[in-house]
Amino acid sequence: MSNHYYVTHKGLNALCQKQKELSKEIERCTRAMGHSAKLDNDLRENPEFLQLRTKVTYELPNRVAELQNVIRQAKLIEDAEYLLNEDFYEVMPGMEVEMETEDGELRVHTLLGYEEGDPKKGIVSYLSPVGAELLNRTIGDEVELPMRGKLIRYEIINIKRSPYLE
Repeated sequence: MSNHYYVTHKGLNALCQKQKELSKEIERCTRAMGHSAKLDNDLRENPEFLQLRTKVTYELPNRVAELQNVIRQAKLIEDAEYLLNEDFYEVMPGMEVEMETEDGELRVHTLLGYEEGDPKKGIVSYLSPVGAELLNRTIGDEVELPMRGKLIRYEIINIKRSPYLE
């Protein structure tokens, strides 16, 4: 799985949008650098200029390059063979996992793609610590997941297609 990144159609669109916004941010910061440079001839003593230069030279281009890499290597979850074949043998991105403690407490998580986590909805990225712990597990496997500051042992009792997929 290291040669590509799993994303949903919606997630891929969000990544493309984020990349466009970052490119616009680079342009905005570059203009602001020019304005700041006009106001102060000694740029070594201009913290605003130095901060913008760091952002334009390193931070934003690195993030844009990271997103370009993810987009280029994206594998759409909805098109994954295991989902098309309804093969729910092991936990993979695009699946919902139902787990239960010895006391009968249920916990449900959906594994989605790169930067697609939403903890309030029980959605985790397959790259997150919880997602990585669940990935490739099968029904009957036990996992230890954090809950309120401690690790709780769960048994995987069901794996199915995520209701969050289009």
